[in-house]
Amino acid sequence: MSVLPIVDPEFSGLIPPLTLQEREQLEHNIRITRKCYDPIIIWDGVIIDGHNRFEICMEHEIEFEVKEMDFSSREEAKVWMLDNQLGRRNLSDAARIEIVLLKEEILRERARKRQSMAGGDKTGGKCEGALLPKKTSQSDERIHVQEALAAEAGIGKGTLHRYQDIKKSGNPELIKQVIDGKLKIGTAHKMLEKELFKQLSSIDKMLKFIAENAHKDTTGQIYEEMQKLSGLQQMLIEKLKENEVRLAASRDKSYSGAKGSMKNEQQDTSN
Repeated sequence: MSVLPIVDPEFSGLIPPLTLQEREQLEHNIRITRKCYDPIIIWDGVIIDGHNRFEICMEHEIEFEVKEMDFSSREEAKVWMLDNQLGRRNLSDAARIEIVLLKEEILRERARKRQSMAGGDKTGGKCEGALLPKKTSQSDERIHVQEALAAEAGIGKGTLHRYQDIKKSGNPELIKQVIDGKLKIGTAHKMLEKELFKQLSSIDKMLKFIAENAHKDTTGQIYEEMQKLSGLQQMLIEKLKENEVRLAASRDKSYSGAKGSMKNEQQDTSN
């Protein structure tokens, strides 16, 4: 063909990368037959399916066919790309979730643009698309979106919640292992909970030590440190609650008792 297809980084970035094994197998199949059986699909001259096939064919000077698709906008082309990936590849649950989250974001952005062009939505800002809610209240919307996302990804809502907890952890290595399929979402979530409980246990010990030695402090520094630790402790508890982990009521009660005791002792030493 006279004009080569264009690789648009914004489009190619939507596609989960092949594993090394998948890439090597694809390259072997194309090289051994000297033929690319599936066409490179383009829209407006830009590749929307076949990025890896295109790279391999160009590298080994192998001819390929091109098929053109017709879409009304970049957003519509992106949604097709994501749906195409969900329907074709053997992806990990995490990778499927990422694709569905991208699709939801694109649909919401497209709806916002249309709403803005129309002068605003007088009905409460509802968005279009199969993933987007039709209900009015914020709580209903959140529930509907979560259910729709899970269904689109072909997973349970609990699996979606666990993956979102993993994403919130900010642990890049753990997230990558889950997306690559090296760790199952449930396994990674248990590892995350174990680490949070480990941190809470360490804070427990520090708070106990501080409470036992509070009477020796006349400067107020120990009390200040205990307040800092209590704040960190509460943050970890909230994380665990978000992960649907319910701590025993006695634990919270013991924390409150320790803090109250510490405050009383601090007041005594300052008098």
